[in-house]
Amino acid sequence: MESADSPNWFAKFFVPKTNFYRLLDKQAKVTLEGIDALKSWIDAGAPGRGQKVRDYEHEADEIVIDLQERLVDSFITPFDREDIYDLSARLDEVINSAKATVREIEALEISTEDAYLKEMVSVLVEGTRCLAQSFTSLERDLQSAGEEAELARKSENRVSRLYRHATRHLYSLDDFKTIQKTKEVYKCLALVAEKIDYVAVKLVHVIIKMR
Repeated sequence: MESADSPNWFAKFFVPKTNFYRLLDKQAKVTLEGIDALKSWIDAGAPGRGQKVRDYEHEADEIVIDLQERLVDSFITPFDREDIYDLSARLDEVINSAKATVREIEALEISTEDAYLKEMVSVLVEGTRCLAQSFTSLERDLQSAGEEAELARKSENRVSRLYRHATRHLYSLDDFKTIQKTKEVYKCLALVAEKIDYVAVKLVHVIIKMR
């Protein structure tokens, strides 16, 4: 028997009060702005710009809280409420990891002139943009949503390859402190990529269930 959370005949007669597609889309767009702010900060290397990432993380948190409260109050949801919750929670981890990267760069006083840092964060922006486009398409175009989610997944592999090349280059240096500190930041960026993949995997799962 289908639950009230599934997109079934029951939902056709009782329209949900909250458009959870739009809330997820909004959260994804704010997440993309946060990752793009991280890229701008690393590209410019200007002190203080990391605060923009924190601001977007705070904005995303407010959306997450609002979405969770609306889930509690909603009798009908457009698809399984646990899936809605998981998508939002996993998406939140993406921008949380970006904020953690800012914190590490600032604490370790790493130079953002590192070419590998710039390349990795560019891939992260591409991956997050694919996530955002997938969420935008989720309500009306499952085919496009699925394609964008699969593209987002590829960013994790690309960052992993860059991480290996970057680490190999690091160990060719003589400065042990620089090696250790820079590698920690590389790990942070690799974690952001893992979180992007985490969201994309869930998106693919949800899309398959909705078809």
